[in-house]
Parts: sequence; structure tokens; C-alpha cells
Amino acid sequence: MKISVIIPVYNCEKYIDRCIKSVLSQNGAQLDVIVINDGSTDNTGRILEKYKDDVRIVTTDNRGSSAARNKGLEIFEGDYIMFLDSDDYLFESAVKTLVDTIEKTDADIVKFRYQRVFPDGKIKIDDNQFKRYEVIEKKDFPEKLYRYFIDGIRMNSVCIGIYRSSLIKGRRFRSDMPVAEDAVFSLKTYTNAKRVVTIPDILYNYYNTGKGLTGTSISVAEKFKCNNIFASKLITYLKVWGMDTPFARIRVRLRVVFLTFDKIKRILQKII
Repeated sequence: MKISVIIPVYNCEKYIDRCIKSVLSQNGAQLDVIVINDGSTDNTGRILEKYKDDVRIVTTDNRGSSAARNKGLEIFEGDYIMFLDSDDYLFESAVKTLVDTIEKTDADIVKFRYQRVFPDGKIKIDDNQFKRYEVIEKKDFPEKLYRYFIDGIRMNSVCIGIYRSSLIKGRRFRSDMPVAEDAVFSLKTYTNAKRVVTIPDILYNYYNTGKGLTGTSISVAEKFKCNNIFASKLITYLKVWGMDTPFARIRVRLRVVFLTFDKIKRILQKII
């Protein structure tokens, strides 16, 4: 089995070594590691040179993480695809665990768990994750998967899963959305899938610097706009999923309100 790992990188000289080493230390599959240097202006490019024999490095003008991921989607070669952010890193057993699960279940998607790692060494495991092993067939998607697109952000991040490449081939991330672009991309990905497996294993370390787009760098208005775009897209999928009811539509729109208030609350916490 060949697995493509797509890593968009921008000015990440402090963390890119750790990120790439966490991938190259994996076993259990042939790896196709694609690093997109998205116009970095720090020492990132020079650090990447050390890995030119082990990873594919593509350098582009700075156009954002979605455009960088899209460049990776143009050239990947794997049977399955993973996405990894450049300040994050994988657990040592991640790929072997995922390959074993795929070979056992023939899953189109395997969703795993993550932990947040803070600069002071503190670790937090978010509650809004799938916590048990379960093989979910297509007929059960509305109750066991699709409803989580409506009720929260559990299904949003593309980094917390591995995907059969046929689900994604020819598709692209929206580059006009600084947030929630993962969620929009995931809608069609899960709609295309026939079998999804959730596992309780924590395989991904999300490094919580507090400076990312989900922190305070995106304005409330911009976040509202992006979440509203996602909500409108989600409503079109409710019809495809056989879940298009007035109550479901109301819940989708309320999701935007709740996420916007959460953004305001986090901003106020930073100020206070």
C-alpha cells in the first residue's frame, strides 16, 4: 500500500523538522511525502533541502494552505491520502495502525483521534471525538456520521483521517475560505465513501500555538462568512443524504450562530 502525505508549509522553521521526521519514522507502508513550500520567507526552505532525497518538495508563491494542498492533490501517487499541518506531528505508530485497520476492514476512510500539545508541554484531549472502534456502513451514515456535520465540528478537519484516493482524486479545496474549507471539502468526501471506520487511537499531535487561523487572527465577520458558506453547502447535502427537514435546516443555521459566539468568547478571553 502506498500512502501520500500532503504537508503545506509556510514560515515554519521552528517546527518543520519535527513534522517531517515524524512522517519519515513511520513504517507499514510505502510513503509518498509531498511538502508544499508556500512561499516561505524564513529559513524553512533551507531546512527542507535536508529532506530532498526522502520527500517531494514543491515551492510555490504564497497563496495559502488550501492552494498548497491543492498543489499536492495534483501530483499525489498514493492509494490513500493523509493531510498533515507543518507545526503538527504524527505518533510513531500512526501509519502502521491505519494500514492494519484498512487491511482488516477495507475502509474508505479511517478516522482517528488527536491530542492538543501546548508550548508548555501541557496536553489536552478534546471530548468531541469518536472514542470507540466502529465499522460504519453507508446505510448508517446519517445517524452515525452526517449528523455530526450539523451538530458541531467533529467532522471538519481533514487531518484527523486517512482517505482512499478515489474519494478525493480530481477535487480541490476552496481557496477563498480561510476557515471551514476543510468542512466543505469533507462533505463530498464522506458522501462518496461507502465504509468509514472510527478508532480510539490517538495518532495525531496538534501543536496549539494559539496563533493559527482558528485562534484570534481571523475576524468575527470573516469567520461568520465562512461558516455561513459551509452552512449553505451543507443544506444542499441534506437533500442528498435524505435528511432535509425544516428542523435540520434550523440546526444548520444555528450552528453558524453558536460558532460565531464561540469565536467572540475566545477573543474576549484573550483580552480579559
